[in-house]
Amino acid sequence: MAYLRKLALVGCLALLPVSVRAQGAMLHGFGPINSAMGGAGAALPNESLGALAFNPALISGVKGNQLSFSTEFFKDDIQIRTTAGLLTGDADPTSHLSIAPAFGWMSRKPDSKMSIGFGLIGIAGFGTDYPQDNASILFAQPPNGFGRIWTSLTVTKIPLAVAYQVTPKLSLGFSLNGYVGQFSVAPLPHKDFDVQPNGDRWYPEAGKASQKFAFAGQFGFHFQATPKMSLGGSVTTAQNFSPYEWNSSVADPSSPNFGLNRKLSYDLDGPMVVSFGVAMTPGKKTQIALDGMFTKYEGVAGFGSVGGIVDRIVYPFGWRNVWTVKTGVQHAASEKLTLRVGYNYSQMPLRPEVVISATGAPATFQHHFCGGFGYKLFPFLEMNASFYYVPRDHLIGPFPDLDGVVRGTLDESNKLTSALVGFNFKF
Repeated sequence: MAYLRKLALVGCLALLPVSVRAQGAMLHGFGPINSAMGGAGAALPNESLGALAFNPALISGVKGNQLSFSTEFFKDDIQIRTTAGLLTGDADPTSHLSIAPAFGWMSRKPDSKMSIGFGLIGIAGFGTDYPQDNASILFAQPPNGFGRIWTSLTVTKIPLAVAYQVTPKLSLGFSLNGYVGQFSVAPLPHKDFDVQPNGDRWYPEAGKASQKFAFAGQFGFHFQATPKMSLGGSVTTAQNFSPYEWNSSVADPSSPNFGLNRKLSYDLDGPMVVSFGVAMTPGKKTQIALDGMFTKYEGVAGFGSVGGIVDRIVYPFGWRNVWTVKTGVQHAASEKLTLRVGYNYSQMPLRPEVVISATGAPATFQHHFCGGFGYKLFPFLEMNASFYYVPRDHLIGPFPDLDGVVRGTLDESNKLTSALVGFNFKF
């Protein structure tokens, strides 16, 4: 029983979560147009949301004003299976429908070389709800386990962009991005815990959403190499949020300080991102985009932790850097109807040797199958809709106790289904 208690505590310590969607903690694409094309478009001046998300130089391609509004509805399906000797435990948390809105505007006067843009884009978000289960190895009632776990994270990007047409072929862009993060977790499974003489651990709650801010720069270019081919790319600097902070209390019911006030904090920053791509126009009605992207999680506070068990503490995440390949095609089937299809492959940021650190953030997503369409309701208004499906992928690794002794295995998996709808105004 003693070692099972250790196993439960180890597993629950790892339940510090983040958005678990595409390139680790971020969506694969933004808005129904960009998302339908697999998130590709670093070199394709298509619409405001994709430009403000991946390459501010693309806003030079706008004529007049363009407004984009969209909403994404998505739902994941986390499954965790733990094996320890002859015992097994499954976890199927309650899955909630999540909503990520987005707004983008870009503008350029006909006789001007300068364009401007502004947006409000939900780029990351999650909600997990693991029920207490006294028959589970992980979620038994404290102190034998961790009990119920509830978590929430949302990150919103607010870009203010400007682009300049240096030559007829070359545009340069810059965006000052503000970020708003809201994070809560109950209880907080990390270093702040109360220990009894017999080794039992009690973890305090950080249930009220803590809000923090960060800023980053984004630099991009777009080069029209030939009438049928263009190149583009951008670099987004890392986002340094202040540590999230919460008012909490001492959790050990046997402590004379039980229920007294305590402060909790956790530092969780955002990664540097490099995007690059090529766009081709083989015919008047067809456009093809092919992109690559590098997301640097190593060295980032929170995400870039060592992972695994160090001095009897389980460090969350321990994510590696991620490479992503995106491709998309759009075809004007008629004067009013445009069809789109895309595919996105992203490496898992998770490492199987420290799978214990990913229990609350099983970002096992790799393959994104995307599609959608746009329909011109009026000369100035287009309705767009898209969907994507990420099939279930597994990450299997060792299940150690607090002393690092492997007692079994962990099999963590997830899948994702999403639909988007939006409107694109031009005037």
